[in-house]
Amino acid sequence: MAIEKMVMLNLVASQLDEQRVLEHLILSGKVHEPAEMYDNNFAIHEYDAMLHQESLHIEFSKDKILSQLSKMSNQLERIMDGMNITPEINYEAIKDNYDLTQAQSDLTDMVSQYQGCIDQYRDIEKNQKDLIRLQTIARSIKKEHIDLEQLRNLSNFGFQIGVLSYDHKVELKRNYENISAIVTKIGELPDEQEDIYLVLYPTKLKVETKQLLKSVNWQRIRIPQEFLGDAKYIDGALQKRIDMLDTQMSGISNIIFNNLATTQDTCNKIYTRLELERHVSELRSKVQHGSNVFVIRGWIPEKDKAYMEEVIAGITDKYVITYKEPQEDLPPTLLKNNWLFKPFELIVKMYGLPSYNEVDPTPFLALSICLTFGIMFGDIGQGFVYFLAGLFINKKNEIAGGILTRLGACSMVFGVVYGSLFGLEQHQLHWLPSLIGGSPLDVENIMPILIASVVVGVVLLSISYFLGIANSIKNRDIVHGIFGKHGVVSYIFYLSLIFTLVALTGVIPVPYYVFAAILVISLLIIVFQEAIINLIQGNRPIISGEHLIESGFEGLETLLAALSNAISFIRIGAFALNHAGLFMAFLIMSEMTSSIILKLLVLFLGNVLILSLEGLIVFIQCLRLQYYEMFNKYFGGDGYRYDPIILGHNSELV
Repeated sequence: MAIEKMVMLNLVASQLDEQRVLEHLILSGKVHEPAEMYDNNFAIHEYDAMLHQESLHIEFSKDKILSQLSKMSNQLERIMDGMNITPEINYEAIKDNYDLTQAQSDLTDMVSQYQGCIDQYRDIEKNQKDLIRLQTIARSIKKEHIDLEQLRNLSNFGFQIGVLSYDHKVELKRNYENISAIVTKIGELPDEQEDIYLVLYPTKLKVETKQLLKSVNWQRIRIPQEFLGDAKYIDGALQKRIDMLDTQMSGISNIIFNNLATTQDTCNKIYTRLELERHVSELRSKVQHGSNVFVIRGWIPEKDKAYMEEVIAGITDKYVITYKEPQEDLPPTLLKNNWLFKPFELIVKMYGLPSYNEVDPTPFLALSICLTFGIMFGDIGQGFVYFLAGLFINKKNEIAGGILTRLGACSMVFGVVYGSLFGLEQHQLHWLPSLIGGSPLDVENIMPILIASVVVGVVLLSISYFLGIANSIKNRDIVHGIFGKHGVVSYIFYLSLIFTLVALTGVIPVPYYVFAAILVISLLIIVFQEAIINLIQGNRPIISGEHLIESGFEGLETLLAALSNAISFIRIGAFALNHAGLFMAFLIMSEMTSSIILKLLVLFLGNVLILSLEGLIVFIQCLRLQYYEMFNKYFGGDGYRYDPIILGHNSELV
C-alpha cells in the first residue's frame, strides 16, 4: 500500500555485447529509460581503460536500421492482412537466437510463396465485389420491368443508371425544380448506403443534366459490353462469372491457408524480432559510448536488482552495475496496493499520479469513498444488487467490478445500521435489524445523522491535513508543512473554528472564547506568515506591502475554505435522509392503489430508479468530496507513470 521503491540502474559493458545486452534489458520488461542521459566522459574513459583491447569502431545508423525494419514490416503486414493473421509477441522465438538475418530469410521465403497468390486473390475478390454490385443493380432493373433495349433505341431521349449516397439524395431533391429530366429510384445498395436511380432526359439537355448530376456526386453505372442484353440475360451472365470467380478464389485460398498454423507461427517470430530490433535501435541511440564500452541508465524497481544482475551475468562477464538512489531526478511512479484497494487506483489516476515522494492516496481514498457511499446509500437489498452486479462485471472489467462490489458491500453494512431492505424499514418489516432503532427519517434520528456526517467530515479532513503535512516533511519542505495553505497552522485554524462553533452550542464545557482566541492567533500567523518566515531565516526586509496584501487575501481564502469544509460534509447526512425519503415517496404512491400487482410494480420501479439514478448521483458526490474537499490538501498528482519497455505495447508495425 505504497509507491514502489525505484533505483537508477547504471550499466557499463563492452560494446561487443551491446546488442545482446540491450535485447535482454528490453526482454526483462523492467527498465524504464530516463528522459535524459547525462554525459560522464571521465567515468567512461576509466571503464575503457579497464578493458585491455583495441578501440572498437562499431557502426550504427539508426535511420538505416529503421528503414530496413520499415521495409520488412510493410512486407510482413501485407502477408498477415492477406491471411487474416493478428500479430502476437513470441518470446520463445527470441530465446532460440532467432536473429534479424533469419527473420529476413523467412520473410523472403513467405513473400515468394504467398504474396503473388494473395495479390491475385485480392484482385479476384475486388472483381467479384464489383460484379455482385452490378448484379444487384441489374436485379433492380429486372424487378422494375425496365427494358434497356427500348431505352437505348429512343431517338430524342437519353438515359443513365447510377447511384447516389443517402446524403447526396437530399441535395438532389432540393434541385428537383431545376432538373429537366425524370429521376426515379429503382433500387438500393444498403451495405454502401446508396440508392439506385434511373435518369431519363431529353437529348438536347444532355450537357445540363450531366452537370447537375455531377454536382450531387452522381456515380454512373456502365454495364460492360460482354453483359449487354435484357435484364434477365445480364443477371444470368453475371451470376455465371461470379460463380467462376468463386471457384478460382477457392483454389487460391487452399494454397494460401494450407499451412496457416505454421505460417502464423513464422509471422509471429518475424514480428517479435522486428519489434525487438525497433526497441533496440531506439534505445541504442540514447546509449553513451566510449572507445570500448557503452553506458546505459534506466529506472527499475528496487526489488528487481538481483534479477537484473542475473540477466546481465548470463550474457557477459565484462560489465559493471551500480545503483543510484533517487535524488534530483524523481523516478516514475508505480502504485503498489493489495487486492482490497487496487481497483481504486483508477479513481486516483483520473485525477493524476502521485509523484514518487508523495504518500499514495489510494488506501485512504478507498476507505473514505466506501464509508461516505455507505452512509449516503445504506440499504441491504440495493447494496446486494450492486454487489452481484460487480461480480458479474468483474468478469469483463476487473476494475469497475471491483469498485462496485466494495461499494455494494459497504451499502449493505449501513443498510443494517439504518434497518433498510430495498427501501422497506422496520416500520414495514419488523424483523429487520436497525442499529439506530428505526428509520433515518424518525425525528429522533435526523439530527444525530447530520451531526455524525459533520464528525465524519472532520475526521476525514484531519487525515487529509496530516497526509499533506507528511508529504511536506517527506519532501523536506518544512516551511510549507507549517505555514503552507494546508499546513499545521491552517489545520489549527480549521480545528479552532470547528471547536468554537461546538463550544457555542454548549456541547463541551470549555468557553468558546478559548477556541476563538486560538482561531484569531492562527489567522494572524497565516496573514503575517511571510514576516515570521523572514524573521526566522534572517531575511530582509521582513515584510513588504505586496506580500502583506497577498497574505491578507490568503487568510480570507483560508477562512472561507474552512467554513466551506465544515459545512460541505453535512450533505453526506442529507443524502442519507434523501435516500430514505425518495423511497418513502414511492411507498406512498404504492399505498394509493389496492392492486397488489400495481403496488409491487411501483416499488420495483422505485428501486430501479434509486439504483440507477440516485446511486450514480451519490457516487458523483463521493468523487466530488475526494477531488475538491480532500485531494487539494495532500495530493498534487504530478507524478509520471512507470512505463518499462515491453514488446508489443505498440500494436502497429514499424
